[in-house]
Amino acid sequence: MPSTRQILILMSDTGGGHRSAAQAIADACARTLSGKYSVTLEDAFVRCALWPVCTAPQLYLPTITFAEWLYAFAFHVTNARTMARLLTYLLYPFTAGGLRRLFARTQPDLVVSVHPLWTTNPLRVMRAMNLRVPFVTVVTDLVDGHAAWFDRATDLCLLPNAESCARAQQFGIPEGKLRVVGLPVSLKFLTNERTKSEYRAQLGIADRTTILLVGGGEGMGPLYEIARAIDRARPPAQFVVIAGRNESLYQKLQATAWQIPVSVQRFVTNMPEWMRASDVIITKAGPGTISEALACGLPILLSGFLPGQEEGNVEFVERNGAGVMRQEPEEIARTLSEWLTPGNDALARFATRAQQLARPRAALEIAEILDQVLTAPHPTPPNLLSPLLNFAQERGEGEGGRG
Repeated sequence: MPSTRQILILMSDTGGGHRSAAQAIADACARTLSGKYSVTLEDAFVRCALWPVCTAPQLYLPTITFAEWLYAFAFHVTNARTMARLLTYLLYPFTAGGLRRLFARTQPDLVVSVHPLWTTNPLRVMRAMNLRVPFVTVVTDLVDGHAAWFDRATDLCLLPNAESCARAQQFGIPEGKLRVVGLPVSLKFLTNERTKSEYRAQLGIADRTTILLVGGGEGMGPLYEIARAIDRARPPAQFVVIAGRNESLYQKLQATAWQIPVSVQRFVTNMPEWMRASDVIITKAGPGTISEALACGLPILLSGFLPGQEEGNVEFVERNGAGVMRQEPEEIARTLSEWLTPGNDALARFATRAQQLARPRAALEIAEILDQVLTAPHPTPPNLLSPLLNFAQERGEGEGGRG
């Protein structure tokens, strides 16, 4: 048995948000609980799943890029209690053996899931192994969390906001198991020691109004078309485009003759500095980027969303007054021009609301909660039926069964 208590975080590279949230939690544990626990991050699809399920991380980006309709269809079809549990039972034979080996190897004292498809099946395997350690779910979807997130057997469910908490209750998670803490973002977003002018000088860009255009780590979406529309509008500003790992986009942007100052960047590891140097961000409605922008008090101009769990993010941003949604490049450029018109206070209002909504300490709060879970007496879970019999029983109980 390892001498240091072990925290195992189950995540996956199906989108960058799960890994970044898991890493933020691990970093927070290292900062505040140094030496007390050892934290291990595992991509559960890669480590635990058999073929073809193990290919999910490789298929995710092509699917949402070239077959977004298929992703949306799968999300909505399975986004109900019965269908979500059927999905997890279908995945069980492909994941149970790998999960058993992972638990036997890591010998965790606490298991944390930051991915909806790695909640119910790990709980089943833990019961089958008689692994009597606490299980914590950290929901990393901002509003419209998939039904698969919410299993009543979890010991604690940590949520980003009141909307997601209400959704968890709809799926039967007892109120006593719910805590609203925010969505975990990198601890780098806690630091704001410079002015915008100083951040711009550090990054080597001019000290003037700055528009930040991003498309995630992979440089997704119509970034080039948006950039060209902004350039044609010629707002009184400069703009920065983060092309991420999209090398063809980077080269295309670099080869373009621009009318206003443009800085084109590849994948960056200092996104907090770029955000704090900017006055407005244009991004798709990913939960991680939205939470990071809020942490920087940055007005948000949403350019698109992934059908399914990102749809509610648009309403969240607009309803709370932190930004708006504009999908067409010309609409984005026109909106920016309006916001940057002298005397228009839109950016100041959005920035104020963003600061009020921000929860940059979420990862640190989660680390404190995990410490409390590990140091508190944990009740012994009852012996349960096998997954197959359990499923049959729940089908008979309908919506009143364990969720």
